[in-house]
Amino acid sequence: MAKELIVSVNGREKKIAIIEDDQVTEFYIERGEDNQGIVGNIYKGRVMRVLPGMQSAFVNVGLERDAFLYVSDFFDEEEE
Repeated sequence: MAKELIVSVNGREKKIAIIEDDQVTEFYIERGEDNQGIVGNIYKGRVMRVLPGMQSAFVNVGLERDAFLYVSDFFDEEEE
């Protein structure tokens, strides 16, 4: 499965698309004057809690709340 990440930043707007096998599977838009969100950023974090039944984890990336990371967001299906 081929995956592609496309990021477009234009002034006060960020657009991010994830494309798998020539199909858009996820799309995010962030707009505004105070465009200080987390979309498009790369973080170094520490895994705080693993939820094996949900194949996910909560990761401390230095924000107010821990980030939620699902296994398919990190690994391709072949690697799981």
